[in-house]
Amino acid sequence: MGSLIVAAGLLARPAGWAADEVVFVRVAKYLNGAQAVVTHTIDDSTKYVPAAIEAMDKYGIKATIFVSTQRPPIADLWPVLRRAVANGHEIGSHSRTHPCQFPPALEFCRSSYNDSELTGSRDDILRETPQRYVWSFAYPCGLCANHEFIHQKLEQAGYLAARNYPNEAAGGHLVPDLQTWDSSVYDAAYTQVVQKKGGISPGGRTDVAEVNRKFDEVHAKGGIYNFLSHPQWLDYGAEGFYEQHLKHLSGRADVWYVPMGPLYAYRRVAERAQVRRLGPGRFEVTHDLDPRAYGVSATLEFTAPAGWAPALEGRALPERSSGLTDRWDQEYFRREGGAVYVTVKPRAVIAFKRYRDLGNP
Repeated sequence: MGSLIVAAGLLARPAGWAADEVVFVRVAKYLNGAQAVVTHTIDDSTKYVPAAIEAMDKYGIKATIFVSTQRPPIADLWPVLRRAVANGHEIGSHSRTHPCQFPPALEFCRSSYNDSELTGSRDDILRETPQRYVWSFAYPCGLCANHEFIHQKLEQAGYLAARNYPNEAAGGHLVPDLQTWDSSVYDAAYTQVVQKKGGISPGGRTDVAEVNRKFDEVHAKGGIYNFLSHPQWLDYGAEGFYEQHLKHLSGRADVWYVPMGPLYAYRRVAERAQVRRLGPGRFEVTHDLDPRAYGVSATLEFTAPAGWAPALEGRALPERSSGLTDRWDQEYFRREGGAVYVTVKPRAVIAFKRYRDLGNP
């Protein structure tokens, strides 16, 4: 009986009335309306980097691969890193020469974080890979991350985030326990390390049940699980602790798998995105950020009647009904009950149309 009432009402309403029922709700916290995030970082230009990338690709985990761009064996790694970019990873800067000195005197910090180490490494990555931007930096040995003058240099070089490695000598780097974005983007922490004892650390973190529990805790809260590894301090193979942890994280439909840099770019876009209603079912989404640095998609949540779908600049958006969220620059939509999640790059006009008007059956 209810469907007959709706049908009768449809005859009495002006053309396009259903489009008036399309309502913008919010910019989603995470891409594609995901409930939680997994992001990974690996450090250092060593011969073990290809093995770590191979393991991540086996389980669909996406990482920021921090490399020192003039430290051997980087020449052998560039072909591997180019393929990693094509497969959804990010290449981040770990400086050019990895300066490291304990304790880090102020003069060391001033001299080591120079233009060659910061902008030079950035330019090396842009020259050697197809990556269009370098979002992320990692402090060599975790040193000097607390200095505001270095934060300013990183910002001037165009980095959007810089990851620390705090107090390695006392084990402070093992579980910083950050479970969201860090408000201090140029001294950004992470959740935990997953690696053996190495460097000057008093210990590692390799107990599979223990590291899995920390992820489960973050996932249950709808947070960001950000874990760090050094490829030279890992065991590889299906029985090794690293791959067992990757397997535990993998294949979850409610998780966004993304490198650290695009993740921080998404937060800024979500904060700055403006959505303006242009008319029935028509919305303009914009932001005032540099599209070179913030060329990531954002997800907008709408409510819309059944039978209506979004088009972007006059072309139909592809619909995703399933599959992992493991990219940051694609455009599509997904319907979940009455909610429609529209993932697009801002500076666009979204128009909801009837399926048949988009050429769909």
